[in-house]
Amino acid sequence: MVDPEEKRAAFVAASWSVIAQEGLGAATLRRVASVAGVTTGALTHYFSDRDALLIEALRAAHVAAGARMLRAAERDQSPKDRLTAVVFEALPLDHDRLTEWKVWLAFWGAAAGDARLLEENRRRYAEWRKLLRALLAPLEKEPKQSSERADHLMVFIDGLGIRVTLAEPARFPRERARAVTMVTAQIDSLLA
Repeated sequence: MVDPEEKRAAFVAASWSVIAQEGLGAATLRRVASVAGVTTGALTHYFSDRDALLIEALRAAHVAAGARMLRAAERDQSPKDRLTAVVFEALPLDHDRLTEWKVWLAFWGAAAGDARLLEENRRRYAEWRKLLRALLAPLEKEPKQSSERADHLMVFIDGLGIRVTLAEPARFPRERARAVTMVTAQIDSLLA
């Protein structure tokens, strides 16, 4: 028996593969179905059109990252360690996270001209900001600071994530190591 949720997840994974390797424009229903090893008709049984698949792919990338970050926050004890662990989980420091970042970059480029993608991105950024504010709050003297510092940290993470994602494959290990060092310094500076 086919599990519909597993099938949808497999199609989303195939779309991530296409987007990460070939770009958002290549993520047609036909191409994603081919990568998933099914017919286009089988894919459209689960996703009515390309937009529905792409919105689900973006949403799934955010959900996967969010779940990973929450698990990281639960593992560490001190507020600073929780924050640091979550920031590391947000960055493209391994193959899976690098794929997520490639998907996000493709969507960010497309979101400027697509109201549905823009709204999805806004919704996910609001969740991201809320998590960072909650992680920063125990480290702050004034509640207002956590909001401002969350915004600064988001900008830092986005910039660093883009830098690592766009690094030449041969430079990826060096950029990844540099990112780890920069995160530690940024959090120390932010909380000083």
